Amino acid sequence: MKLSSILSPDDVIIGLKANSKKQVLQEMVRRMTSGLPDFDQRMALDHLMERERLGCTGIGEGIAIPHTRCEFDTANVTAPLTCLAVLQQPIDYQSNDDLPVDIVFMLLAPENIGGEHLTALALASRVLRDKSRADHLRGCTNVDAAWSIIDADPASASNAA
Repeated sequence: MKLSSILSPDDVIIGLKANSKKQVLQEMVRRMTSGLPDFDQRMALDHLMERERLGCTGIGEGIAIPHTRCEFDTANVTAPLTCLAVLQQPIDYQSNDDLPVDIVFMLLAPENIGGEHLTALALASRVLRDKSRADHLRGCTNVDAAWSIIDADPASASNAA
């Protein structure tokens, strides 16, 4: 399965400017819910920050996968929302390996969703832990270049350019 099966080019941010974990989370929530006027961005951010308090979602080697489940009733959302950001500058994310983070994949899932969000998290983790793919994403200067890496077959991911 490709990462592009749970992400679209509109959900990719290249060169995100942020100085803190909270700024990254705020900007990504804003971006991924901009087309949902009834979506409570504050509620989503609060859930994400609470999830970070429970345990950091930095998975190591400069990658973080913040995620949460929350009420989406007023926004009529029935599937997980996703976003991928490559940061302009790495930030301190309090990851277990103490390395700064510069690639962030975010997932917001409705409370009542089944295991679909777990499948999406596992896919994102597997794809982004591919060092070659992550390094190529870090070198991207635009969404088209990033998308060619995101949409690559998993078997050819290490050869993505």
